[in-house]
Amino acid sequence: MDIKLLTELIIMLLIGFRIYTLEKFQIKSAADKLFALYYIKNHYPLIGYTIIFYIFEIILLQMIALKIVDITLIVIAMLELYMIYRHLFIALKTNDKDDYIDTVIKRMFTTLTYSEYQQIKSELYKIQPKWKLYITEMLVFFFAIWSIEFQ
Repeated sequence: MDIKLLTELIIMLLIGFRIYTLEKFQIKSAADKLFALYYIKNHYPLIGYTIIFYIFEIILLQMIALKIVDITLIVIAMLELYMIYRHLFIALKTNDKDDYIDTVIKRMFTTLTYSEYQQIKSELYKIQPKWKLYITEMLVFFFAIWSIEFQ
């Protein structure tokens, strides 16, 4: 087994582990996914940080194993890092999804009317198809494999 194939296999397993772990929380909406990541980070830190920073782990794996600097994944990782900072690393300890989502909405928007707040909250709780909830993971997988194959 050559190093490219081994790297692709590890990437697939890492993304699969993230999706599997999130699926254990029966994710149906964006609010569910956010809360699952927050909950895992607070209650199972080793697993939590592994699945939260999976893009950076893939980037490091590509750089170490294959000497590839994947600019596309770096851009996606920077966007993801901003989202992690805004939504997951907050000064709140709760096991209640509604409290957590309320805090996230208040951090995202400084001034909201009640109707705007309700509209944003309903969008976060709206049931989404699985492909929309895992589009980031699919894009990361696609770009990681693409950059390895075209190296």
